[in-house]
Order: sequence, then C-alpha cells, then structure tokens
Amino acid sequence: MSTDYVHLARELTRGNDCQHIDKEASVMNLCKSAFATAAMLCLLAPCYAADQNAHVMEPVHQFFDALGRQDKAGMLAVVTQGLEITSVHQGELRRLDINKLTDAIAAHRGGPIAEHIYHPIVQVDHDLAVVWAPYTFTISGHVDHCGTDVITLGKLNDRWIIIGLSDSERKENCQ
Repeated sequence: MSTDYVHLARELTRGNDCQHIDKEASVMNLCKSAFATAAMLCLLAPCYAADQNAHVMEPVHQFFDALGRQDKAGMLAVVTQGLEITSVHQGELRRLDINKLTDAIAAHRGGPIAEHIYHPIVQVDHDLAVVWAPYTFTISGHVDHCGTDVITLGKLNDRWIIIGLSDSERKENCQ
C-alpha cells in the first residue's frame, strides 16, 4: 500500500492531469472502506461464536439442573431417545442406558446431588457440537467423585439436543 502513496505523491508533484489522481484517491478510499468493514466483521465474529456456544450449552445446563432436582422428565427432555452413556472408570468401559441413569437419580435418597461442570470447551461444526468439561459430582455438598464430561450435541429441528454422553470418573485429586 505504501507504493500507492508514493505513486500518488509523484503524480501530484509532476502536475499530471488531476482526473488520474482523483481515480487513484477514490481507489484508496474504497480500499480503506473495505478494510474498515472487514475489521468490523472480524470484531463481531467472537460475538457470534459466543452466542452459538451459549445455545449449545443450554441443553447441557438444563440436563445438569434437572439432575440436581432429580427430575427424570427434565433430563430426558434434552437428550435423544435411547441415549447410552459411556464411562471410563479405573481402566474399564461401562455403558448405561439413559433411562436406567435417570431412574437411579430420581430414586436417590442420600441427600442433595449435583454435577458441576466448569471451564467447558465448546467446538461446533454446523449441526454438530462437542462440549469437553471437567466436573465434580457432589452429594450433600461434599465431593463424591470427579472427572471429565464429553457431551456430543446435534442440532435437530432447529434445537440443540444431547446425542452422546461420555465421562471419566475418579475419587482422587478432585477439586
């Protein structure tokens, strides 16, 4: 761009026709406007990403809020039918049907339960999203276990829904 300014300065000092100079100045102004527009769009992109991530996180928060209320219907409302949960625990792979999990949570009588996720990392590609988040599971306010949740979501009928749920679980080094 600096060579354009040098060329324009040379034209001004030579006294060539002004019509040519006006065209160069117009092109420069157009370039500046295009650059300013592109810069504004780049500044708005993080807003779109944050908004998109918030939409992806809605069913995740709804699921864990319902878990804390021991609300089976609330948990099932944001997951796909027949969802199977996959857990890695002490080097073993465990699978559990969502209905069995929600039944167990709804029937729990050992004090208030909650699963707290923090620092979620959200990745989105069109109608598919993945949330990776460390968690702690508490009973009566005391940490029972912790690990990482990996939640896969799909956008179906213009609504994000949980289509996959995996986690790790450990009792030590929980925060």
